Order: sequence, then C-alpha cells, then structure tokens
Amino acid sequence: MKKLLLTIFALAGTLSSWAQTNFQVTGNVLDEQSEVMPFANVLLLNAADSSLNKAVASEMDGAFILDNLAEGGYFVKISMVGYSEFVSPKFKLGQATPKFEFQPIKLTVASNELGEVTVTAKKPFIEQQIDRTVLNVENSIVGSGNTALEVLEKAPGVVVDRQNNALKLKNKNGVLVQIDGRRSYLSEEALMQMLSNMNSDEITSIEIISNPSAKYDASGNSGIINIKLKKNKAFGTNGSINVAVGDSYLPNSTDDLYRASTNISLNHRNKKVNVFGTANVGRNAFYNDNHLMRSTNFESLRSEFDQVSQRNGNGIYSSAKLGADYFATDKTTLGIMFDVNNWNGNMKSSGLTEIIERQSDVLSQSSLIPTSDREMDNWNYTANFNVKHNFDDKGKEVSFDADYSGFRNYAFQTFDTDYFDGNQNLTESIRQQNSTPSDINIYAAKVDFVIPTANKMKIEFGAKTSYVKTDNDFVFEVENDGAWTIDPGKTNHFVYTEFVNAAYFNIGKQWDKIGFQTGLRAEHTKSEGNSITLDQSVPRSYLSLFPTAFLNQKVNDKNSLRYSYSRRIGRPNYQQLNPFLFFLDPYTFERGNEYLKPQFTDNLELTYTYNNAITLTLGYANTNDFMMQVIEQDDETRVTFQTTTNLEKVENYSANLSFPIPVTKWWNMQNNINLYYVKYYDSDLSGGTLNIDQTAFNFYTSNNLNFKKGWSAEASMWFNSPQIMGIIKQSKPQYSVNAGVQKTILEKKGRIKFNINDIFLTSFFAGAIDYENVDLQIDNRWTSRRVTLSFNYTFGNQNVKSSRRRSTATEDLKSRAGGNGN
Repeated sequence: MKKLLLTIFALAGTLSSWAQTNFQVTGNVLDEQSEVMPFANVLLLNAADSSLNKAVASEMDGAFILDNLAEGGYFVKISMVGYSEFVSPKFKLGQATPKFEFQPIKLTVASNELGEVTVTAKKPFIEQQIDRTVLNVENSIVGSGNTALEVLEKAPGVVVDRQNNALKLKNKNGVLVQIDGRRSYLSEEALMQMLSNMNSDEITSIEIISNPSAKYDASGNSGIINIKLKKNKAFGTNGSINVAVGDSYLPNSTDDLYRASTNISLNHRNKKVNVFGTANVGRNAFYNDNHLMRSTNFESLRSEFDQVSQRNGNGIYSSAKLGADYFATDKTTLGIMFDVNNWNGNMKSSGLTEIIERQSDVLSQSSLIPTSDREMDNWNYTANFNVKHNFDDKGKEVSFDADYSGFRNYAFQTFDTDYFDGNQNLTESIRQQNSTPSDINIYAAKVDFVIPTANKMKIEFGAKTSYVKTDNDFVFEVENDGAWTIDPGKTNHFVYTEFVNAAYFNIGKQWDKIGFQTGLRAEHTKSEGNSITLDQSVPRSYLSLFPTAFLNQKVNDKNSLRYSYSRRIGRPNYQQLNPFLFFLDPYTFERGNEYLKPQFTDNLELTYTYNNAITLTLGYANTNDFMMQVIEQDDETRVTFQTTTNLEKVENYSANLSFPIPVTKWWNMQNNINLYYVKYYDSDLSGGTLNIDQTAFNFYTSNNLNFKKGWSAEASMWFNSPQIMGIIKQSKPQYSVNAGVQKTILEKKGRIKFNINDIFLTSFFAGAIDYENVDLQIDNRWTSRRVTLSFNYTFGNQNVKSSRRRSTATEDLKSRAGGNGN
C-alpha cells in the first residue's frame, strides 16, 4: 500500500509539473495587404531580462505556435527581411491565462529605415518547399542568358523530350504549363517553341507542383509548372535592363546560330497604385537534324529507307506587358493587365532519303531529296481584370478574375521533292505548298472565396467557367502544269469549341502537429470537333469529379511527413484533335486524331522532410486512356506516320531524393536523384498487344561557389538514363555539363555573367522502335551547346515590398491552344 501511495503521489507530481509547463502562445503573421507571411522569425523573450526563451518560424499559412511553456511573463518579437520589427507588449501566462492568442499581426515595410539599402540575400537555385519545388532562376549563373526550355532541363524531375516536343514531370507526360499563374493555351509543339524563345532573364522563378489541390484546375496529368516572370516589388520608381548575346557550335550544322536579347522592366509603386511594365525583343536561331533508318515488308518486296533531314531557322521574338494595381482601400485591390507576344521567323528544311528495294533476289535503288521553306508569324494577346477584397485581418477574402486570350498564328510552307533512280537521274519533281492559319479565342472567369475560422480551420470554395473556339483552315495545294490546285485529301477546315464549367470546395484544419486538407472539384466539359471539309463532327459531354486529400504531420522539430492524393485529367490539345497532315517528306508525315479521348490519373505521394532541407518523396500514378505518340506504318504504300492515340493503362512508381551539401562556407551543393519504374499496357495497339516496362533514373547536381570581391561561379550537371516512352526505346543516356561565372559591379547594381551549356555535346537522343511491323532507328541532334554573355543593371529604389499574389482565370487552358512551331 505504501508503494502504491508513493506511486500515486509521484504521478500526481508529474502531472502537476506537466500542467505548469503546458502554456501556449499562438498567432498569425500577415503583410500590409493581409497576405499570409510564411518563414517569419518569431522570438519569445522573458519579460524580466529579455533573454530568449524559444524561437520558431511562421508556417506556410502564416501561423505560429509556441507551446510547452512555463508560467511567467513574456513578450514576442517578430522579424522578416525588409519589414519593420514587431515587438508586442508584455503579457503573463498562468493558471488564469494558460493560452495567449494574438490578433493577426501585420508587418509593415521598413521603407524609412532601409532608405536606399538593397537586400542581397540569395536563395539557392533549387528550393524545396512543402508542396512544391522552386527554381530561383534570377539567382542562377548558368541560367542567365539561356532560354526557359534550357533552364527546365536543369529542373529536378523534369525531362525535356526534344524528340517528341514534350515536357515530362517525374516520368509522366501531360504537364500543365502556366505563365504567372495563367495557363498557356499552346499546343506542345508551339509551347516548346515559345519556351525556346523566352529569355531566362525575364524569369524570377519556376514552381514545380506535382500534386496540386482542388483549387487548381484538374488539367495537367503529371502536375503544374508555373513560370513566374519578373515584377519589381519595391516602392518608388525602379527598374532593370538586361542585355545578352550568345552563340552555339554544333559540328556539321550551320554557322548562323547566334542570338541576342534585350529586356527592360519598369515599375512605379506608392501606397495607392502600382504600375508595371516590361518589354523584350531578341533574335533566336536553331538547328536540328534527324537520322531515321527503317524497313517495310509487303508480300515479297522488302524496302529499306535511310532518311536524313536537317531543319534550321531564325526569327525575331518580342513581348510586352503593361499592368496596374489600384489599392482602393486597405482591404480592396483592383488590377488590370495586358500582354502581347510575337514570333516572326522562318525555317528551311532539306534532306536525303535513300531507298533499297529487294524482291526475288533483284536489287534496285532510288532516292529522293525533299526541301521546304516555312514562314511563320504567331501572335498572342492576353487581357486580365481582377478584384480582391479582404473582409477582415484574419484571412477572409474573395477574389475575381476575368480573362481573354487570343491567338493569331499563320504559316506558309513550300515543299519541293525531286526523285532519282539508281543512276542519279531525275525521274520526277513534285511541287506542293500549304497555308495554315489558326485563330483561337478563349474567354474565362473565376471566383474564389477563403474563409478561416477561429479554430484553425480554413474553408475554400469557388467556381470557374471557360469557353474556347479554335478555327484552323489548312489548305494544301499541288502544282500541275504551272497551275496550283487544291489537294482535297490533305486540305482540312477544322473548328473546335469547348465549354468547361467547374466548382470546387476545400476544407482544412490545423492542429498542433497535424494539418489536414481535403477537397473536391467537379468539371463538366462539353466539346465538339467539326471537320467542315469532311462534314463530320465528334461531340462530347461528360462530368468528372476530382477529389484531393493532404495530410501534414510534424513528427518533431526536425522530422515531418506529408501524405497526398489527387485525381487529374489530361485533355487533348486542340491541334491533337485536328486530323491535319504535317509532312517531313512524301513517305513520312504526322497527323492529328479527332477521336482522341482525355486521360485520367490517380496520384499518390508520401514525402519525408528532415531538418527542412532533405526530402524523400515516394509516388505512384495510375493513368487510364493514356495519350501517347505512336509510329504506324503502311507496308503497302511504305508510308510511316506519327499520331497520338490512347493506351489502356500506364503505371508509374517513383522515388525522389533531394539534399544539400554545405561543403564549406563558400561552396554549397544541391543534389536531386529520381528513380522510376513505368509499365505500359494496351491489348490492341496497332494490331498487337503492348506490355512493356522499365526502370530508369536521372539526377541533377549543382555547385555554387562564392568568392571575394563580387566573384561567384556555378557548375551543374544533369543525367538521364535510357528509358522507354511507349513503343520508343531510348538506346543511350543523355547528360549535360554546364558552367558559369559572375561578377557584380557598380556597387552591386550591375552583374556580368558568362556561361556555357552542354560543354561536351552529350545531350542528344538516340532510340529505336521494334513493334509489330515497325522497325525504326532514330538519332536526333540540336543546338544544345550555347555560350552566353549577359549584363544586368538595376536602378531606382530597390527596397523590398511584397507584391500581390494572384492567378487569372485562364491559367489552365493556354497549353492546349494550337500553333505552328519550328
């Protein structure tokens, strides 16, 4: 009995001691516009002597918790670079007040204290956040003077598939690309062209979101890549100018591969108005070549084709953006934005196809030489109106966006083909030409509500509507006896319309160490593809549900877990649905598929984070009706063509490890390793059963070195192992080594950068197809080695001021619009 009483007294003492130290301080940190402010430094100080008791950083939603505190008097200090420090009055924790909760705390810009001081804190090139990976492009040396596409090649988990003009994220296709939160409506080919023309010095950062919530549009099978362009964030009048020149060297190509660009950005901001604008103009040049070897068998005739083709071109690209935000009250902001961009260029193609025919031991040879000349003039216009109203200081808000995007693309191409016999005698010449005007109009509007509650619960809901109409009139003509006549088999007038109406609901709850969010998005799609030429249409109408769920678990101060699930859709882009023909030569062409269906993907991810630095992510994705490019061949006509079709099922398992290595105070490494297992299955693909799988990997490593007197350097490398892409098997790895150096001048307002990409010319593609009656080998080269010299100068007031975050209504549509790329 005595031992029992002692145990009870000891337990009571322990509980009493625990109760005396279970006091808590909570609050939320906001900026002047009532936007949440993550990563603010929150210090709890003892009231008696101002000594530090505990320190935390505010979470992604701006919230902070100081718990397991003892009874006593305290005060709080909160700080953030570029903002005035907040110091609270003193308060007491005790039995009468076990929990002290601050009203939302607003930090103000330290404009008076900072004067003309420039904040120079540098973020790493790759930054792992809880729900996304961020590439801080403006801080990168090897990224300067490059194109957006070349920067994406350095992004963890991103594969730039130049063979098929596509982007892949974590070995999955169907990436949704956004520009400043607005979706690009371009076809994959035209999108790749735009990214290859976009100068990286226009870009602030690139966000990679592999599992978005229900608030985002459900489009994008593998996730979202959001490219954020530069927008000055300072009070007063300020700006920057950037000039870059570069050249490329590729053996056995062309000498005209130089490029240059100039970009200027201006901004004026006061307490009521923020007016901003950018302008960019430049020249780009490109080259790529293909070597295809294939064979056909029809009855007793075997034909072997050895095809070589080269494409090179250049052009002028330009863009301009003008916008304004009006802060009507402390709680209401109105904004407008207009932007326009243009690509005016030309592309010349040439080639040689040698044909060997074997029939009954009789051997014959022939050849053909195709040449073409293509002129392109592509325009894109975008306008946005937006309103945001904060009901209170606790995060209750509503936002509205209305958008218009228009595309006016035109291309005119001539085709000349000369046929020769085995003795190189000209036997036939064919002259063809086509014009491909494409008009696209997109209208969209959306509204979003955010309602936080007193018990750390947040409710989000909203709706969106969009209407798209594309009009493509492809006219193909053949010269006969000096006169041009329309080829009805290759001419097609195609009109596509699409209505998408969507609504979503999210609810989230934050406990001390657990955060949970779940949501549901419903999208109704009504579309019709109408071939006026063929007098046939394909109408569709379907309702799709897209649930999401996220669970964040803080195990302790150094370890956290994140579980996530989402269902997403990949809709065909508007060009994929158009049964147009694009010819490489008379025996090789590409066509659209008007019967292509959308694909649906279920994504599961588990992410472990250690010390806010090392992350390990395990993922699984299951895709039904997977959209994939295939090569098909008609043995009788000996024609090979590429099209997009639906596979029954694709499964993808992935593991991603990201970790920094601080080698010394002046040398830091960032590393990213990805391992994939993918399996493709279809019971009836081109008359056969496709059942193929493979394990592949890639990695990226960067080294940042900071020296004295304003010198710094960067060296990086990416590597992709051989992999399969449906019926295409990559036969050798791809990798690239890049390096650059930077010097700051003019009191750190100027930067000179020099870099070189793909030093050893090792990023080229080689692959093969051996499926059913297709036996084909592919080699592809392009202008990957580039040397660039750039200069950047900032002027005016550079004091830090957070810009208003917003995304427009058309953020989910632009990557599906038609266009004509190189």
